[in-house]
Amino acid sequence: MKNKGYLLPMAIIFILISLIMGMGILYLGGSEQIAAIKRYHQERAFYIAEAGINRAFAYKKANESWHPEPGQISFGGGWFQVTESIQGETIIFTSTGNYKNSVAQVSLITYRTPGSGGGGRGGSFGQGLFGNQSVTIYNNAWIDSYDSRLGPYGPQNRGNHGDTGSKGSIYLYNNAHIYGTAMVENGPQYLTIGNGATVSDSDLYHNFGDPLNNLPPVVVPQDLTSLPYPVQGDPRITGNYTLSNGILTVGNNKTITISGGDFRFKKITLNNNSIMYITGNSRFYIESAITLSNNSNVIIQNNSTIIWYLGNQGTTFTPTLANNSVINNTSSAPGNLRIYVASNNTNITLANNAMAFNGVIYAPTSSVTLANNSQFFGGIVSKTLTLVNNASVHYDIALRDINFPEDPGNSGGTGPGTRVIVRWTKPDWSQRLQ
Repeated sequence: MKNKGYLLPMAIIFILISLIMGMGILYLGGSEQIAAIKRYHQERAFYIAEAGINRAFAYKKANESWHPEPGQISFGGGWFQVTESIQGETIIFTSTGNYKNSVAQVSLITYRTPGSGGGGRGGSFGQGLFGNQSVTIYNNAWIDSYDSRLGPYGPQNRGNHGDTGSKGSIYLYNNAHIYGTAMVENGPQYLTIGNGATVSDSDLYHNFGDPLNNLPPVVVPQDLTSLPYPVQGDPRITGNYTLSNGILTVGNNKTITISGGDFRFKKITLNNNSIMYITGNSRFYIESAITLSNNSNVIIQNNSTIIWYLGNQGTTFTPTLANNSVINNTSSAPGNLRIYVASNNTNITLANNAMAFNGVIYAPTSSVTLANNSQFFGGIVSKTLTLVNNASVHYDIALRDINFPEDPGNSGGTGPGTRVIVRWTKPDWSQRLQ
């Protein structure tokens, strides 16, 4: 009978222990569930932050002028916000991800590499002037530099950065000058300096990487080659001209205005003293010939961007820029006139006193010649480059920092420089699971 007195207290103690254990298990289970939800939210925030930084890197690599948006961007049920810190060619992106008030942060250090060959950005034109087989400078002709961002070329805007390179040879004859670095690939025997000729500096074993090492060909865009020829009365073309079967002719002392657009011509001829005004963004595919006769002018207005494709691979193209003819890019921006020569063995000659202002010429399988007293402002890449008596090329150093999207030298990415990942900074697993 005495044992019966212990049963009730023991039962009560057992029940209390069971309740305590049960409550502990429930508490632990609830805490673990809360921790699991917290870890889940933290992981979601991390991956949202990582998505934001991957997006920023992709946008910046495709377009160096892109910058992160100032506000939050919704993604994956939360949001991310990206900031950047620019230190020269190094850019540090920081992305903050947020999911249900859980926050994670990811940083990415990126760097834009120089173009192969040490030329930096600028695609085909960022390393200076280039004649793949040769550069020849005759009597009193010279190459120097200026910066179009500071205004027109002149005594206050003239520099010694007319860098000139060739994988073959560079020849300077009587009183010819390169105010910049003369770059040849295979040694001093490939740089010839004649009587009175000078160079500011020389790099006699220069390593030309792509795009200059293997000049990419010009490929005329298919949407241009498939265009029909414009016809007489096209509303985009006004003035005194004739247009038949793709042949555009402007007579002596006549004027024509092209308001902009894409065009395919078989041939363009501007006769003596004629003027062509281009007042809007345009692309021309000119199949067989362009002739600018004596004193004729092409005048580009309204800060328009003009891209000309001359000839095509496997075809013959005949360009003539006669005495005193002028291509006048009134904006003074070097990228507003871009000429790509697709045909082989074409010789583009700027005749006596001819001038082309603030533009670029890319002619990987053709020659560019500047005749007596002619001038060119901008950048030239060609098979051979020749300057005759008193001719001059003024290399625009602004081209070092400009990438033209249609430039064949951009196709491999190494020409203008490529943005690459240097280092990620992410929370480690232990931090992310706290």
